[in-house]
Amino acid sequence: MFKNPFTPIFGGKPDFFFGRKSILARFDAALIDRGSEDRVLFITGSRGCGKTALLEQLSLRARAAEWKTVDVNSESPVDTLVRQLVRHDETTKTLEPELEVSLWGTGGRLKGGSVSSTTRYSASDLEILFIESCEKERKGIFVSIDEVQKVAPDDMAAICGAFQMASRKGHDVALAIAGLPYAHDQIIHHEGCTYMRRSVHEKLGLLTPEEVSDAFGEAIGGVKGLSAQDEALLLLQAKSLGHPYVMQLLGYYLVAYVNEHVSDRRYDVTGDDVAESAPFALAAYERRALAPIVDALAPAERDYLRSMAESIDEDHVAKSAKIAERLGKSASQLSRARQKLLREGIIVAAGRGKLMFNIPYLRRYVVQDHAERDDVELVRLWRL
Repeated sequence: MFKNPFTPIFGGKPDFFFGRKSILARFDAALIDRGSEDRVLFITGSRGCGKTALLEQLSLRARAAEWKTVDVNSESPVDTLVRQLVRHDETTKTLEPELEVSLWGTGGRLKGGSVSSTTRYSASDLEILFIESCEKERKGIFVSIDEVQKVAPDDMAAICGAFQMASRKGHDVALAIAGLPYAHDQIIHHEGCTYMRRSVHEKLGLLTPEEVSDAFGEAIGGVKGLSAQDEALLLLQAKSLGHPYVMQLLGYYLVAYVNEHVSDRRYDVTGDDVAESAPFALAAYERRALAPIVDALAPAERDYLRSMAESIDEDHVAKSAKIAERLGKSASQLSRARQKLLREGIIVAAGRGKLMFNIPYLRRYVVQDHAERDDVELVRLWRL
């Protein structure tokens, strides 16, 4: 059995990370160069484009460079940061040592209770605690925050304030935050988050065809006894559409298919292997990624996506006027739904009055009536 190097964990850390080499190289340099603008990164992108995986890579590199690293999620980020900066033995301080009194002639002992004081910290203490931690570190402090669009504005302002002061004092600090596309404008225009206006905005999109082929070749070639024919790599490239999560799924189901059908210790993956395993990968992508995206939309937004999918021309572009015409409404009546889809990064503007899908296979998915299709398949199964 061949070891599977692919781990299609949505929003998790993959065993094999590919692409984004330029960002990683610049970050490595920034850990050495205090003046580098890449010490403050704002990473945005649609779901599944690899934001979380990239944050984890940055964290691993900072840790390898002996920086203190703190990875924070969107729930109670300030509390999490404080707990990571302040050790438990620093929050509870003993004011008087425990008294131990020998009782003469009885052979017994009487212990007096120690008197201690528990220090509780809040968001207002973060700046001071952060500076104190910076002064203790031999290298620097790196903080990453995922799903930043869910972070409360006041919490983000407190974190920005702490970093602003640490930078002013000349400490080595680095911050990387990641979120959906709309998070960038939401945060940098917040009054308390001016620190993020100096950030480098990394918009994660699809990988290039060359990056995709290189990644598949490296991953498959790194498995003992396994290799891939050029035809297989080209087919993987075509079906991935450059999307990191789709790539993980395609690779995972491909190796699983090979393990199920091949008993040899050495094997050269063919195009037929990819063709046979790809439908399982794309079905998993629909279940894990596309269904949650569409299910979270309001009915008006789903209708807009469906009309857009039916209005696509040969250049994969849909005109807003044609979408409105199909729905029997004016463009202004549909503006709220359109803006929500643009804000979420589900669609992108391709010029004045023109739109394109921004998530692979979503156009195909939204035109399918999934509930009806499932019912029909069950009816056929039971021959009602």
